[in-house]
Amino acid sequence: MSTLEEIIHKNESTSDRIAEQSQGYAVISNHNAMAMKSTLEKSMTQGIIKHIAGPLVFSARSAVRDLDATNDLTFLRVATKKYEFLIAPEDEFTLVVLQ
Repeated sequence: MSTLEEIIHKNESTSDRIAEQSQGYAVISNHNAMAMKSTLEKSMTQGIIKHIAGPLVFSARSAVRDLDATNDLTFLRVATKKYEFLIAPEDEFTLVVLQ
């Protein structure tokens, strides 16, 4: 199994494309709630870790499983007045893209 660093390195070209077409992104480790890579400002990255990558994803995943125990959360989109957060939780990490 690949480490998170290897996964990030292997997908460098995809990450570059995401960075060009968005306001930025953060790859958050699910194991230690740390940003493994981010193109966002530090305060925004910390806010994403504190409010989105942990509690929001956990609550959304729980809601999906409560509705159907065989189902799982694969993607979450949160639109605000200023931003749109595109959230893709995986086993090892959560990718959050800011549009």
